Amino acid sequence: MTTEETIQMVTDFQHAFTGAHGARVYKSLSNYCMEHSSTFRKESARVSDFNEGARSVILEIRHWLDMDINKL
Repeated sequence: MTTEETIQMVTDFQHAFTGAHGARVYKSLSNYCMEHSSTFRKESARVSDFNEGARSVILEIRHWLDMDINKL
């Protein structure tokens, strides 16, 4: 990915997940994807794996939102 493409991606994520609407959507996804909780379930490795997959989505979103385009 070029620097210009990276900047565009960061801008797109910021546009999608900031402001009143975006913040509410992000908060909902954060809860659903267990951003701040354990994904492990001792009862089932499959459930743990599923939960970890969901969590990886919110971590990817957070990665783009936290990126500082001034450091690229």
